[in-house]
Amino acid sequence: MSKRLEELYLAITKDRGEPLDFWEVAALLEVYGIRDIDAKEEYGFDDVFALAKELFKYKEIKTYPSIALVQQKLPPLKQRIIRNYLRGLAFAIPIFIQIIATIIFGFALWSNIMIDEATATIIAFGTFLAMIVTGGPAQIIGRKGLYYLKMHEYVLAAKSIKVLYLASFAKIVLLTLFFFLFNSLFKVFEHNFFPPFILSFFLLSVLFLSISVYYVFEEYGKIALFFLLGVVIVVPIHYIVGIGFPWAQFLALALLDLIIIYFGFRKLYHLRKTTPSEGELLPRTSMLVYTLLPFFLYGTFYFLFLVLDKLIEWNVYALDRGFFIWFDVEYEVGTDLALIVLVLLMGVLEVVVYEFLYMLNDKVVHYSLWQVKEFNSYFEKFYKRVNRLFTIFAFITIIVIYTIVKTLSHYVSADRLPFTEISEYVFIASAIAYAFLTSGLMNTLILFSFSRQKVVVQAIVIAVAIDFTVGVILANIVDQYLAVVGLLVGSITFWLITFLYMKKVFKDLDYYYYAAF
Repeated sequence: MSKRLEELYLAITKDRGEPLDFWEVAALLEVYGIRDIDAKEEYGFDDVFALAKELFKYKEIKTYPSIALVQQKLPPLKQRIIRNYLRGLAFAIPIFIQIIATIIFGFALWSNIMIDEATATIIAFGTFLAMIVTGGPAQIIGRKGLYYLKMHEYVLAAKSIKVLYLASFAKIVLLTLFFFLFNSLFKVFEHNFFPPFILSFFLLSVLFLSISVYYVFEEYGKIALFFLLGVVIVVPIHYIVGIGFPWAQFLALALLDLIIIYFGFRKLYHLRKTTPSEGELLPRTSMLVYTLLPFFLYGTFYFLFLVLDKLIEWNVYALDRGFFIWFDVEYEVGTDLALIVLVLLMGVLEVVVYEFLYMLNDKVVHYSLWQVKEFNSYFEKFYKRVNRLFTIFAFITIIVIYTIVKTLSHYVSADRLPFTEISEYVFIASAIAYAFLTSGLMNTLILFSFSRQKVVVQAIVIAVAIDFTVGVILANIVDQYLAVVGLLVGSITFWLITFLYMKKVFKDLDYYYYAAF
């Protein structure tokens, strides 16, 4: 019997700390599935509590893991910082590849300086719609898929990703058909402009949606390779086969979509077939909608916020050209180059959030119930230090990128890098805006980890409303380029709302931490 009791004790305390008393052992037994009838029939004790009292005597037979809520084998600090910084950069790698490829080659997957402004306008509009439409689905696929992966429920992860992906894909198809029908009835686009619009919208929507699957599995290297492959595919299609722009890019996008979908679904198939599962039943649709709706709204409004100032600025004198928006090269160059600042700061965001969670997991068990104020104060000071360092890094990043771009503009032809005075002004305002936005995103990730998504959704909706209001008023009454002020004020608003809530969180961190579970 003693051998069986030893085995039972080792089983119920696997990966757990040393129990404080037999009550804790009883709780572990119940979690393990042992009932009173099991205690009596299998082990000869009157009930679970009697069995627990006997098992508590065996606590000296094993070595317990170090005290922590979650066991972590962490690499050295410098190695963690480098790894997480690169991981943060990976989220924005597609943007970076687009910008660099356009400067070097004159084109990328969907951008091109060698096409006329009318076509560029139509493609840009399709691109913006694709970003907005897929922003929400990408968020919920990442949220639910990553949740099951962290729970080691790989079959459920694969099934949830597939279900959400197919539902989102169906939405893209329906929207494409709607746009086709709408244009057939109301002739919003001329017959020669509608194909570039609908192709850019559909192909890029499928691309952005499909890439979100790889973000779930944190396969950032593959994502970078896919986007590089897309740029490479354009070259033979255009220069060897002789297909002109932008049709060469559309064909490359179609091929890339097929490649990404094939490997993505193959990965999901192998994940389902090669891993055991306790069940494959997903939550009811109503429950999925309720839990994922905030993240869907956040993703949609976030990408709307990123493109809104451009749509406002492009609209000011567009009617003179016969359309409701019109591509503005000077404004576009300024905001696109400022996105490099956003890319570089995303790495800092990732470092801060991961270090915060590492520390929280480690420190929470080292403070007693009577040291709540000290616990909260420790992380409040950490947050203040982080904000100071982030501000310094953001300032240096903006100065360095501005200096590099300004220098390059003297050596690169104006066709490749038209960095005018207007572009310079837009770059500075956009870069500052993206610094505030990234700081707000840092707050957002922490708030998401505490299940406080409601305040984030409110913040991004308010930011969009302010961006629109300020941008429209200034762009139409003062100067069209002042649409960027809407982006700046909206970003500051988003940061301020999340920052003030973060101060509230750190003041009562003990409550928010335990309330999150």
